[in-house]
Amino acid sequence: MAKKSLPRVRKTSFCPRCGKRFPNETRVLQHMNQPSSACSAPLNDIPPPTVPQPLSSQAMRTIKPPYACQASPSEAVGDIQMDFYDMPYDDRMDLQVDDVPYDDRDLDLQHSPSGPGTPSAGKVEYFPGASQCYPGGRTFMDNFFSDEHGELREDNLFYPFASQQDWQVASWLLRSRLSMAAIDSFLSLDLIKELPLSFRTARELRLRAELLPSGPRWHSQAIRPQHPTKRSVTLFYRDPIECVQSLLSHPFFESHIEFIPRKVWSTAAQLSRVYDEWLTGEHAWNLQASSSPFDLDELPEGGTLLGIVLSSDKTNISVMSGNRMAHPLLLSLANIATDIRSKGSLHGHLLLALLPVPSFIHKKSRIRSLLSDRLFHRCLDLILTPLKIAATVGVMMNDPHGNLRYCYTPLVGALCSRADPDDLPGFLKVAKSFGLNGVHEPFWRDWPLSDPAQFLKVEPLHHFFRMSWDHDIQWCITVVGDDEIDFRFNLLQTPVGYRSFADGISKLKQVTGRDHRSIQRYILCVVAGAAPPRFIAAIRALLDFRYLAQMPVFDEQALAKLNAALAAFHADKHAILAAGGRSEHFRIPKLELMQHVAPSIRTSGAPMQWSADITEHAHVTEVKNPARAGNNQNYYAQIARHLDRSDKCFRFDLATNIASSHDPHPDNGGDPTDEDHEPDDEKSHNLLYHSPIRKIVDYFKIADALANGISHNAPHPARTFASSTTAIHLATKPHRRMTVDEAATLFDLPDLLSAIRDCFDRCANGIDHDISGRRRASSNYSLPSNKIQIWTKVRVQVRNYHNSEMVEPAQTMNVAPPSQEHPRGLYDCAVFSPGAESDWPSQGLNGHMIAQLRLVFRMLGTDQFLTYVQRFHVIPPAGHTTDATSSGLHVLKRAMRSNGERIGDVLPLSHIRSPVHLIPRFGKTANPRLTTHTSHEFSTEFWLNRYWNKHIYYCLSLCA
Repeated sequence: MAKKSLPRVRKTSFCPRCGKRFPNETRVLQHMNQPSSACSAPLNDIPPPTVPQPLSSQAMRTIKPPYACQASPSEAVGDIQMDFYDMPYDDRMDLQVDDVPYDDRDLDLQHSPSGPGTPSAGKVEYFPGASQCYPGGRTFMDNFFSDEHGELREDNLFYPFASQQDWQVASWLLRSRLSMAAIDSFLSLDLIKELPLSFRTARELRLRAELLPSGPRWHSQAIRPQHPTKRSVTLFYRDPIECVQSLLSHPFFESHIEFIPRKVWSTAAQLSRVYDEWLTGEHAWNLQASSSPFDLDELPEGGTLLGIVLSSDKTNISVMSGNRMAHPLLLSLANIATDIRSKGSLHGHLLLALLPVPSFIHKKSRIRSLLSDRLFHRCLDLILTPLKIAATVGVMMNDPHGNLRYCYTPLVGALCSRADPDDLPGFLKVAKSFGLNGVHEPFWRDWPLSDPAQFLKVEPLHHFFRMSWDHDIQWCITVVGDDEIDFRFNLLQTPVGYRSFADGISKLKQVTGRDHRSIQRYILCVVAGAAPPRFIAAIRALLDFRYLAQMPVFDEQALAKLNAALAAFHADKHAILAAGGRSEHFRIPKLELMQHVAPSIRTSGAPMQWSADITEHAHVTEVKNPARAGNNQNYYAQIARHLDRSDKCFRFDLATNIASSHDPHPDNGGDPTDEDHEPDDEKSHNLLYHSPIRKIVDYFKIADALANGISHNAPHPARTFASSTTAIHLATKPHRRMTVDEAATLFDLPDLLSAIRDCFDRCANGIDHDISGRRRASSNYSLPSNKIQIWTKVRVQVRNYHNSEMVEPAQTMNVAPPSQEHPRGLYDCAVFSPGAESDWPSQGLNGHMIAQLRLVFRMLGTDQFLTYVQRFHVIPPAGHTTDATSSGLHVLKRAMRSNGERIGDVLPLSHIRSPVHLIPRFGKTANPRLTTHTSHEFSTEFWLNRYWNKHIYYCLSLCA
């Protein structure tokens, strides 16, 4: 194999005079021996080594090493293009962008992502002197090239494997769930024997895999509990400092990790704070600013806070039988952006330990539970000791850019009278009287900068969604009745991609978090009219509170709405008792926690960043899958070996991919000068981890590309097009082709032809489109054709409410005619605007219409896609019936002509603004003759379901 020219940053040295970075000491000496160099001096004149001066952390945040995935070594800084490492340290300190010094931390956010619901960030105040950077650190790639086999990789990048193809086969086998016998069988095939592989047995493959660069290593330790157990107790864990460093230096987190606490204000007058990430809350600012409660000095100037997030919960690993449990402990950093940390496919959480699940020998279950709790805290105390030391004295760590930072590790998120502690029954009795579990030595007792009032967060998955099932939904079932509520859920027509409940909800078993969310989407509309108004108002208040609490960003106005929703529940909660929904008091711990949500947002940012959804998913990838790949013996040891091997494969794949992408002499025939293509970090990460992920297609970008003529093979007219608020995508081939009269008969639209004439007439005269039913065009109006192409499905995509640079997943809308499966057809509804552009959703429904799509088509000879819709009259909740007022929902009534026909019209399809979901207004008792297929067609009044998804909720609830 030809020798590869690899990036030289694998070995790094610095000039002791100017601090310039060089690949090795030889280059440093050559630099200092240059007569023109300011560093030229006799060696004995060189001053002794000193601690390097810290760099401006704002400046360092813009610096990326040569291995940065989406940047070149030379970064554009304002109007200046320079190599940062070629600048003397003194010059770096004065680096400016657009004449604004980096040391000035009061910055105006002029280009921050925003949306109609995003509090405008007018001013940002960074904590002065926080998180300073020091030279001399190491990047992920530095570590890759400096291990014991680094020199061998100069000749063969894929050592200990012979070539890239050899490694690809090995990687596939190592990541597969094949047993060693199955791998041996595969390698013994004649076809495989002909391949030039460096291994011929599974054992040889495993031995070579052990030579790969390793991440945090696994350790085991026997634990001897004070009381006997049925099995020996062994703790498997990794060094938490190594795990933190692994996250901190991860190349894919490079642009998504922050270190400086900041205060964000919605205006330059600093009247309203904005909270989203942990570093925007008071907790991070106060930790950086004040003395710790453990009699330590203040955090030193330049210190970096690394917010430790722990999550722990038991999970079942045996299948069908065995009753074997695992207790994983996961670790992450609050410094990583929430939208990155919350994606399971990006592996922002590392498995830190596998905690023992002992079976204590004691006849009383409450004593066994107490002993298990104490052992849990004892194990955490042992595992987390290095983090406690780092929180006390600090530790130097490498950031993703290869700089050193002096880090402190407080615990900021955990998603989990006197008596003798050895007298278990007596101690437990006293502890329970104070609402305690009897653990007298919690693991955080000696963790500096860590306060359980701060790190024990309100966790949305359990405290919001699980509570809604355990309490709100059960109250509704009790008040409305099992049969009635099940029948109503059976009548719902749920949009594509949403959970349906054909058998109702009262008898559901093994309800998941997804089920909790799905039931919340419909419950208020389902029970409205069947329960007392004040009862409905109380349920509505809890729903509003939970939906508001899921916002990614808050200002004081949003916090006021949150508190108002909770106050509204307490004002009406007596109606739940009066209706018989609950027979006793409201001393519910999760309900009590709700009053802490708003203060928690001020101290630690948005609650959704602490949700256990991602860690629950990590149980599958980090524990269950590895456990089921073994032989059902010694689960923990096999999980640790499996994860160690997988992590080595991932790191090696990542390093070789990065190195190959920067090889100036690629051997794959590619064009080394092609620098226009920027790799997708998330896509690359997923390919290396072999993790499935549903990628959100951005139809706005596709529409923009088609409009600019980038794709020459796309059909004309383009099937994907967009307005400023909505993107629409149609299949390349229409589902049907027929005449206008045939379509009018099939879709039961008798006035289709006259409506099409009116639409063309309005377009020709520049008149806004409405759905009044009045016909303006003459019956002699000439149409381009009598034939149309018909689509029965439309994909509609909207921008994220809080960040207009992000898009929501596209929603498929049905516009299907009657069929055997759907005798009355299947038609979805949407918000429309009269003009081609509108201010949706900044003004809510004002100036917009809600209509049901009945036909989507294009007339041959034209470039415009049209839709026949039937309009609803929208009645705001205020001033309407009692059930509408108490539910806060809009009431929709079908617009009808005097002869009983529905009022419809043809509009350009591009006038869609957002899909919406309607639920029939069932009243006190649902009509028993209704079915799932007929409930919408035979109903004349509907609820506009604003709880259908969070986007539509924010559009209808937060906008005027």
